[in-house]
Amino acid sequence: MYGVQNAVDGLRRAERELLAQLTGVRAALSSLAGAAGGAVIGRRGRPPKSTASRGRKIGKRRRLSAKARAAISAAQKARWAKQKASAKK
Repeated sequence: MYGVQNAVDGLRRAERELLAQLTGVRAALSSLAGAAGGAVIGRRGRPPKSTASRGRKIGKRRRLSAKARAAISAAQKARWAKQKASAKK
């Protein structure tokens, strides 16, 4: 009988300790939320983009004009030629 009573007492003691820890965690969260202007800090780094800049849907590809593709192609061919020429030296 004493073994069961000791186990129950130990569990109640652990419960009180956990409740005290939970109270401390909640206090820390509320102070952080107050410091962040009412919002809990959810991410680090650069702030999310505004909704106005998210005009195009995800998955849609942007199209390049033929002129732009030709310019990119010519620039890459020039880089390859330069690299090939320096490799021959």
